[in-house]
Amino acid sequence: MSRFFVPAVFLTLISGLAFGLIVGVVARSPETHANVRPEGFDRTPIGYAGEEIPYTGIGLADPALVLSADPVARGRLFFVGYGCAACHGLASEGGVVGPNLDLEDVWLEDFGPVVRSGPGGMPMFTEEVLSDDDLDTIYAFLKAIRKAASSTSGGSTWSLDVAEVTR
Repeated sequence: MSRFFVPAVFLTLISGLAFGLIVGVVARSPETHANVRPEGFDRTPIGYAGEEIPYTGIGLADPALVLSADPVARGRLFFVGYGCAACHGLASEGGVVGPNLDLEDVWLEDFGPVVRSGPGGMPMFTEEVLSDDDLDTIYAFLKAIRKAASSTSGGSTWSLDVAEVTR
């Protein structure tokens, strides 16, 4: 065995790995694929901060449930079904993304336009998604849950029965 055998094998191995890495990067580059051309473009669109985004979620699984419930229970179904609770918390106490929904400073007349416009990254809930009556029931639920929270001592208001909330 020659004294150059080990360095030659090592050099060949390193060169092969480098060549394979370069070829792999180039072959996997997005610019070499057909899906970046407009006719085949299928990537997720980029969202920008402050952009108005309409709500496109799944909504309620069975809208007939809402018709048979009292207003506060309907408001709870809307609040959870349209994803409000995901950001604002189950009892509207605020979450990681959405602020606390303290309605002492927000009147019903102001609530609708705020939900419709979708401030601060919140999706816009157009009239096709939530009617004005639906917004009224969500507002009634939020008011009732705040009323129940003030009458209980620090416990979670989400587990309260609907009859307790409407008192």
